[in-house]
Amino acid sequence: MIEKKKGKMTKVMDYLKHEDPFSKGVAFCPGCGLELLIRFIPQVLGNDIVITGTPSCSAPVLLGQNSQSWHKLSYFGTLMTGAAANATGLARYYRKAGIENTVVCFNGDGTAADIGFGNLSGAAERNEPFIYICYDNEGYMNTGIQKSGTTPFGATTTTTPFGSASKGKNLRRMNLALKMAMHKIPYAATATLSDLEDLAKKLLKAKEAKKRGFAFIHVFAPCPTGWGVAPENTIEVCRRAVKTNYFPLWEAENGKIKMTRTVRKPKPVSTYTKIIKKFNHLNEADLQILQDDVDYEYCILGGLSVLEAECQLPVSAED
Repeated sequence: MIEKKKGKMTKVMDYLKHEDPFSKGVAFCPGCGLELLIRFIPQVLGNDIVITGTPSCSAPVLLGQNSQSWHKLSYFGTLMTGAAANATGLARYYRKAGIENTVVCFNGDGTAADIGFGNLSGAAERNEPFIYICYDNEGYMNTGIQKSGTTPFGATTTTTPFGSASKGKNLRRMNLALKMAMHKIPYAATATLSDLEDLAKKLLKAKEAKKRGFAFIHVFAPCPTGWGVAPENTIEVCRRAVKTNYFPLWEAENGKIKMTRTVRKPKPVSTYTKIIKKFNHLNEADLQILQDDVDYEYCILGGLSVLEAECQLPVSAED
């Protein structure tokens, strides 16, 4: 256990109160945002968490290789179709056994937004007491960089290539985090790797909210290999995603949304796309569609957060 510093926690390092349970060398691509995230979570939440996940970019490291392991955590692998159901079973077992524990269901956007969304939604509706973390790299990176429901408009993937018959994805991305907030669960939030203090605070809030039921965190995690990003630019991509409102940071308690970072003068989305190869082919008209989508989603979030400040809970008949 790392010695706790005295005083108010104001720096990222103050949140890292536990040892990094992963070995120094693991099977992630250079610059992979997922590696930073997966190392960060247990250092904040503790090494006694139980992680469950599915086939994904994280699976080779979490499952281990041959007879060896790359970490000291408890991990339970399952199918993409039943990720949240598996986490439900684990959480219910520990509760019945009287064991105080934190189950973390850790999956990519392919499982969370697409293949496993049905049982994710079901677990949220039942208010199961565990934390679900989706690391969003906007595609099925582990199986060949295919598009997913969170892949943005215009992005090149192996199933939406740029060429004579296709100009990238022709549909807009879904907003998974907002879908989960509308389940009115105890806690939902967005986070990214350029704002680690914000991420740490939200991890701790999710752990506390887990006592009341379901908690969900949607983490923006760029894939240098799949996106065509220089490995040294991973954090810069995250930073620009926030500064352009491409990926705004907010949280919701029981469905009530609050922005955790407001960008007063957002940059145009082109400042984000220009350092990502999967957007290189976009022309001005394409960029305007992407910009309109970013503005539209931010407008929805802004409206919901304003409404939250104005809305009052219904007064009961007894009052």
